[in-house]
Amino acid sequence: MIEITGRKQKITVFGIVNTALLVLFGIICLFPLVYEALIAVASKVDYYQSNFITIPRHFTFENFRFIFKQSNIGWSFALSLFTTVIGTVYNMTLTIIGAYALSREDMPFKKVFFFFVLFTMFFGGGLVPFYLVVKNLGLLSYDFTSVFSIIIPFGISGFNMIILRNFFRAVPEEILEACEIDGASQLRVLVQFIVPLSKAGLATVALFYAVERWNDWYWPMLFITNADYAPLALALRNILSSNTALDGVGGVDSTVTFAEGQSAATILVAILPIVCAYPFVQKYFVRGVMLGGVKS
Repeated sequence: MIEITGRKQKITVFGIVNTALLVLFGIICLFPLVYEALIAVASKVDYYQSNFITIPRHFTFENFRFIFKQSNIGWSFALSLFTTVIGTVYNMTLTIIGAYALSREDMPFKKVFFFFVLFTMFFGGGLVPFYLVVKNLGLLSYDFTSVFSIIIPFGISGFNMIILRNFFRAVPEEILEACEIDGASQLRVLVQFIVPLSKAGLATVALFYAVERWNDWYWPMLFITNADYAPLALALRNILSSNTALDGVGGVDSTVTFAEGQSAATILVAILPIVCAYPFVQKYFVRGVMLGGVKS
C-alpha cells in the first residue's frame, strides 16, 4: 500500500478511494434535489430550451405561487404538520410505555407479550378487516374528524418499540434499583431517569415516526374521502398524477408556469420540513441507529 506521510495525518490509497466514493455517493444523492430545485425556479422557456439540466436564466417563483394558489397546498401543509406532530407524540407515548415494560426483567409474561409484538411485524390482519375496524370505530367521516383515522389506528410500530427497548435496557440496572430503594414509582423512574438517559434512542424513533407520517399518502387515500382534508403527501401525489398545467389562476403568469415546474415546486415544499429538521437530530440519529441495533 502506498502511503504519503504528512505532518499531522497519514494519507493512504484506501482513504483516497473511500473519500472519492463517498463524494460520488453524496453527489448522486443531492442531484435529484438540485435538479428539481432548478426546474422549480426556471421559466417555461428555460425548461423547453434545456437539454439535460435546466439552467434558470429567467429566475422566477411563479411555479411556487401557482402551487399555493391552485392546489390548496397551504391547508394540506397545515394538516400534515398537525398529523405529524400529534401523531408522533401519540406514537412516542405508546412506544415509550411499551418499550419500558418490555425492558423490565420483572415484568410478568414478558416473553408472551414480546412474541405478540414480533408477530405483528411479520403478519397482518389484512387490508379489508383493518378498514372495517377503522370504520366501526367511527373514524371515517366527511369532516375534520376523518384526519384522526390516520393517527389513532397507527399507534405503535413493533420495530421501533424493539429499538427503544434496547436503549432502555442499556440503562444501568443499579440506577433503577437506587430509584426503587428511594421510593420512586415506575412512572417517575421512566419520566425522570429512563427518558433523559435515552435521548439518542428517542430522537431516532421520533424521526422514524415523523418521516413515516409526513410521507404517508396511501392510508389517507383510503380513509380520507373529503379532498379538502387531504394531507400534503396525498395532495402532492394528486398533483404529480395530473401532469398538466392549469391556466387562469389569479395573480400567476401562465406564460411562465408549466407542469414540470409545478411538480418540482410541490416536491420542494413537501420535503422542506424534513430537510430542515434533520440537522437538529442528526447527532442523535447516527448514535441511535448504532446503539439501538445492539442486543445486550
